[in-house]
Order: sequence, then C-alpha cells, then structure tokens
Amino acid sequence: MQYARTEQQTLTQADLFHNALMASRLKHERLDTTPRQPVEDTEGSYSEMSLQGSARQCLQWLAPVLRDLSTRNSRRWLTLIDPPAAVSQQWLRGANLDPQRIMIVRSKSGMDTLTLCCDLLKMGGSHTVVSWLDKDSCIAPRLERAARSGHCQSLNVHLG
Repeated sequence: MQYARTEQQTLTQADLFHNALMASRLKHERLDTTPRQPVEDTEGSYSEMSLQGSARQCLQWLAPVLRDLSTRNSRRWLTLIDPPAAVSQQWLRGANLDPQRIMIVRSKSGMDTLTLCCDLLKMGGSHTVVSWLDKDSCIAPRLERAARSGHCQSLNVHLG
C-alpha cells in the first residue's frame, strides 16, 4: 500500500511507520534530559512460548495471551512482528482484541526480522513485542538485552 506525499514522491506504509517512530524517538530525546526510568514495573524480559497443533488451534491458544497483553494499563503499544498471515485487524476484532492498542508490523522481504525486533524493543515504544522467530541460540540473549534497554518485554512464539 502506498500513500501519496507529493506528485512525484510516494511512501509505503512501512516508510510511514519508520518515519513516525523516528519522529517520536527524536521528540522524546529532546524533551527527556534525565536518565530513562522504566514506565512500568518491568525491567525488561524475554520469554518464549511454543504451541503445537494446527495453525487455527495455535491462534486460539494465543488469543487470550494477546488479549491479556493488549489490556495492560499502559500507554505503549503491544507490537506483533511478522505474525502468521491469519493474524490481521479482522482476526484481532474476531478474537475480542482491541486493534487500536495493537500494532502489526510486517517486514519487507530481505529484511532481518531479528534486527527489526531488537530495534523496536530498544526504542521502548511498546510494552511488549511479540515475534515469531525461528529457534536459535543467539536469539534469546539479543532479544533480552534489547528488552532491558527499552524497559519492555519480548515474547517469541513458536508455532508447530
């Protein structure tokens, strides 16, 4: 999807998302001259969740977890990075989730999803970033460091 900016220049949805995050980050850096303190009582953590069964069953098990995360008393987002294709705004509404509190980010082909996830965690704009990354021994430490840096939580979901 593209959005018109001028007659000769257009921006994709991902570009707009990136620009909004960068503007938000710059605004906070200019206003905040004190050391950053956690917004909530979380120090930053990493968790993994492994679900077995059909894709539909796994999403049914995941929905209550996302519902609980999306109803947290926080001004920050619940961010989903590259969720299964079935997870859409329509699915969120059907699962009784508030799509206005959840941001779905889909990476472009060729993007490093782990790096994108770490960048979003470090920015601290989300209270929780949910990812669907493959199991790998280097993922957990990187996501945990990034979550601590952004004072948020990281949840990596494995669907089997």
